[in-house]
Amino acid sequence: MKRIMIYVLMGLMIVSLTSGVIAQDYPSKPITLMVPWSAGGGTDVIARLFAPFLEEQLDTSIPILNKPGSNAEVGITWLYNQKPDGYSIGFTNLPHMVSNPLMRETKYTVEGFIPLINLVTDPGVIVVRAEDDRFPDLESLITYAEENPGSVTIGNSGIGGDDYIATLMLQDRTGVKFTAVPFTGAAPNRTALLGGHIMASAINASEAVQFVESGQMRVLGVMSEERYGDLPDVPTFTELGYEVISGSSRGISCVPGTPDEIVQILGAAAKKAANDPEFVEKATKAQQPLDIQVLEDAQKVVDRYNSNIKELHAKFQW
Repeated sequence: MKRIMIYVLMGLMIVSLTSGVIAQDYPSKPITLMVPWSAGGGTDVIARLFAPFLEEQLDTSIPILNKPGSNAEVGITWLYNQKPDGYSIGFTNLPHMVSNPLMRETKYTVEGFIPLINLVTDPGVIVVRAEDDRFPDLESLITYAEENPGSVTIGNSGIGGDDYIATLMLQDRTGVKFTAVPFTGAAPNRTALLGGHIMASAINASEAVQFVESGQMRVLGVMSEERYGDLPDVPTFTELGYEVISGSSRGISCVPGTPDEIVQILGAAAKKAANDPEFVEKATKAQQPLDIQVLEDAQKVVDRYNSNIKELHAKFQW
């Protein structure tokens, strides 16, 4: 029995020493940063802005790998199955990472990933056409929906996405019945609204700014704890009496099983890179609403989405 215990202790010591050596040498080659969306989208933009600053902190190259498909499921599944050595990291966007397993069987689990950093949280908004006098504010939209159940059509960029979930959350908090109209993305959603084919749209705040400035859209409320910087005159839903907080968060995770020593190295580097004044300036100009949360705080972001969306799914079963 004593001999077995000695072997076990020796094994643990070897694993510990090996892990320490690996961490000391890390990184010794390029680190792949996976983006589960096509090039040119919002996540791809922030990835390409962030990568050079992370490269500087880690003193290695970080090529971008785009793996789009199935509401980010293709890329997230790819990341889940990579070797846990710190040389593959990737964006695990929320709510997509959480909503996919609720809609179908996936080959990854939310709990398996190790959140590294949350970079962006783009809050949801409800918008109408600027010339639509029926809805000067959120209360008028809700009152109309109360008096005409199911008649208010609200567009979204796809079932299971943050816009769709935002509409369900609004419906849950107000008790009124809306008709959600899913599209294949944000662009056709906006086009349908501006063409008068739907009455309102759920989109992200950053997507609304240019249309507000051009006089085409009016934002009725922002689904964040604080007012959105580029829309300072628009109240939050909380201010208006509705506990609706929703949006799209773009964060990076490590492969399940990545040694803690490597996770800590990546976390420290990511924090410094994200707080670099030059990166902050570039991200702001690109209308990327930064929300920097690292390691344990990034995990809290995932946990909040996971809890809220599971609760909604239990009620609405999309």
